Amino acid sequence: MAEGTLLAGRYRLESRLGQGGMADVWRARDEFLGRTVAVKEVRLPSGLDAGQRADFCERLLREARAAAALPHPSIITVHDVLQAGDRPWIVMDLINGPSLEHVRVERGPLPPERVAGIGLQLLEALCLAHERGILHRDVKPANVLLSGDRAILTDFGIATLSGDHRLTSTEGIIGSPGYMAPERLQDGHEAGPSSDLWSLGATLYALVEGRRPFEKPDALAMLGAVLTEDVPPPRLAGPVLGPVLVAMMDRHPHRRPVPAEIRRAFETVAGVTPSARAPSAVPGGHPFLPGASPTVPGMPSPRQRGWLLPAGAGGLAVLLLAVAGYLLFRPDGTPREEAPPSSPVAVPSPSITAVPGDPCTLLTSEQSKELVGSSSGSPNDSITCVWSATEGRLQIKVRLLEPRGDKSGEELAKDTFALLKRQAAGSSGVGSDPVVTAVDSAPRDLTGLGDEAFAKETSVSGTFTSAESFVQVRSGRLLLEIQYYLTGVSEVSETVRSVPERAARLALENLGP
Repeated sequence: MAEGTLLAGRYRLESRLGQGGMADVWRARDEFLGRTVAVKEVRLPSGLDAGQRADFCERLLREARAAAALPHPSIITVHDVLQAGDRPWIVMDLINGPSLEHVRVERGPLPPERVAGIGLQLLEALCLAHERGILHRDVKPANVLLSGDRAILTDFGIATLSGDHRLTSTEGIIGSPGYMAPERLQDGHEAGPSSDLWSLGATLYALVEGRRPFEKPDALAMLGAVLTEDVPPPRLAGPVLGPVLVAMMDRHPHRRPVPAEIRRAFETVAGVTPSARAPSAVPGGHPFLPGASPTVPGMPSPRQRGWLLPAGAGGLAVLLLAVAGYLLFRPDGTPREEAPPSSPVAVPSPSITAVPGDPCTLLTSEQSKELVGSSSGSPNDSITCVWSATEGRLQIKVRLLEPRGDKSGEELAKDTFALLKRQAAGSSGVGSDPVVTAVDSAPRDLTGLGDEAFAKETSVSGTFTSAESFVQVRSGRLLLEIQYYLTGVSEVSETVRSVPERAARLALENLGP
């Protein structure tokens, strides 16, 4: 494709930002919404027949949709997927920042506390993906971009949904030498969440040491070292970060630390207050079965404790009680199903002329704490904020459309709302693969909320369970998009439905004159 090309009648290519083996990345202009985006042009491997090309495009479409459903400030936002010129294209946020690989090469080793802070962000992002049955499979410094202090994981393009072997069985090993876990290089060995965490450990090792953990003259020697050698002890990582990175890269997946232990070490090194919610993906057992890990006061070597604790009957009873308590009760002790229902009072359509520069001010700390259990949010970009806590995950995106051409901002908002509603209706139904079944409701109209609004729910059951509710609101030329996600439950309850609706009402009230 050439500069100036208009894709799907909407995205105008402006300049090529980078070239890679399977994809080029372009800076483009979204002519419909008047914003600048990044567009990844994916080149299909040579030598594929028509059926293989169709399978490749199908897998890419599934994976892009999976990435688009991961609301997290450290995961790139995917806006659209399309096909043009006989190849797939992925439209995503444009991040004006360097990759971690660029930082490593240009600046050399980073301080351990900075690396641990980056590790915390990426760990949380990966655990969310693992909870939803998604592996990244190519975690490396080149696939992490920096936007200020925020590390953003990109390129889920070679990720695979759990159990989707039909689309990947003929592709062989996909990944980057030196950052692939050893089990991914061995026939008959399944990759799992711990494989991504191995790659995360290798990525952070490269940042803090200034060199890859298995640096060799060529790719073949590097792969051999990953399979047969222990990782060289880091020299610059320090007494806490160094041991946990070595443990994360143990050749035996069952001996690697679980996410809660990794998080504890990262928080210690980064000097942050320990989080109340530990990531839940557990290496070992079924690779996508969420669970919890006991916190430990220190970080003993893997040889001292094997990174595994025996689970007796007493430990199992405690775990079952904790799960039952989580499913039945809110943090304040009230039953989940007795949460206050959505307010029936209509919210007027205010004449909104501006939106806040910080999207996290759309809700007050008291409001977000009541809704989701978190009093502070994390901005994903200039228009999106995410609140994460034990009670769930809430994301709000706000846009105020400006006039363009012969259309007013309100007319453009109406067109965009209608398009989003059609897309929501098109994805309704039941989808399943060997490990999970997802049920998407049809969009339903909401009354008394802005000028027009609709809601949509999704429930997932199988090796992991979740419930999600999505609300889209238009008020004049303002668009609000609210998502609420709760793990550990397989049915969309009234509580799950009510949270995004209440959040929308509160945000509109806070934006009003």
